[in-house]
Amino acid sequence: MDLILASKKADKIIMEVEGVGGYYGWSSSQFPLLSQTKLAAGLFLLQPHAFVQPYYSVSSKIAYVCQGECIVGLISSEDSKEEVIKLQKGDTLPLTMKEVSWWYNDGESKLEIIFLGEYDDEYTPGEYSGFFLTGFTGILNGFSTELIAKSFHMTKPEIEKLIKEQSSSNIIIKIKEDTKMPEPCNKNAKHELVFNLDSAEHCTVQVKNGGILSAVTCRNLPLLRDIGLSANHVVLEGGALFGPVFTADLSVQLSYVTKGSGRVQIVGPLRKVVLDTKVKEGELFFVPKFFPFVVEADEGGMEFFSVITSSKWEKFNLESNISISFRGLSNVTESFKSKIAKGAVIAPPSTI
Repeated sequence: MDLILASKKADKIIMEVEGVGGYYGWSSSQFPLLSQTKLAAGLFLLQPHAFVQPYYSVSSKIAYVCQGECIVGLISSEDSKEEVIKLQKGDTLPLTMKEVSWWYNDGESKLEIIFLGEYDDEYTPGEYSGFFLTGFTGILNGFSTELIAKSFHMTKPEIEKLIKEQSSSNIIIKIKEDTKMPEPCNKNAKHELVFNLDSAEHCTVQVKNGGILSAVTCRNLPLLRDIGLSANHVVLEGGALFGPVFTADLSVQLSYVTKGSGRVQIVGPLRKVVLDTKVKEGELFFVPKFFPFVVEADEGGMEFFSVITSSKWEKFNLESNISISFRGLSNVTESFKSKIAKGAVIAPPSTI
């Protein structure tokens, strides 16, 4: 099996405005596995006061705030009520198919958000999918003014003026600081939509001098059940290891390195190493179903965010389960068994 399981930084500019920000992706030519597995990744990089105009999503994905803060507006196709949410570093936000959203960097520093998920668009498999409601690529520009005027009960000159105004507007714009934006919704609504993976109270595994694993599944965020995805965030200190683990169902994993660098090794059937490479901030790697993998952080540490194509994410930890396969009472075997820490998916740097 010859697979390209890792990719460099995003190579596709979906939209970009100098000094304001952009939305970037990974092309199928650089990372063909995305289209083969119907997965895709997108990256928002927005400067302070940058605003992304409303767009309609035709995919299910999870957004993760790598750095910065923002305000997001969401409108579901099943409910015309708009939910306005405040996001900060570490927040995950599931985005369902057929949902309209807008994004505004209300902070004073750069905003970075990674989107990982499933894309079923047959026209551009593995790449950005969706369309904008306004701006020069807005849907109104695609129809004749005569038909649009009839549809909205407006005169043709009124529609022509509206479309002209919209056509001169970029998809990403910079809003004046004194512009009044919608206020975020109540905390109860945010609690149902957002889960922070950087919060200490949401830590799943924590190992001294090793690192932290935090995960969000349908158990702690029921909305994930609707989109069939889950996510986790791993923080490794210098020299620490994550794994070996693999998913215990048919799900696959797509990961984005949010900070630092390290080594990723993935093993396939019959002990064949299918990936053994260095990865760094801004790069992706992919883990096929049932393939065990290990991540080792470089001296400066490493962090990565992952989306799994299952709302439950049942991981299988080799370290805590492999001892059942060993037979015999040799000193080496017994020594190996005694050093396995049950449930220890993260290992601190070795002192041997």
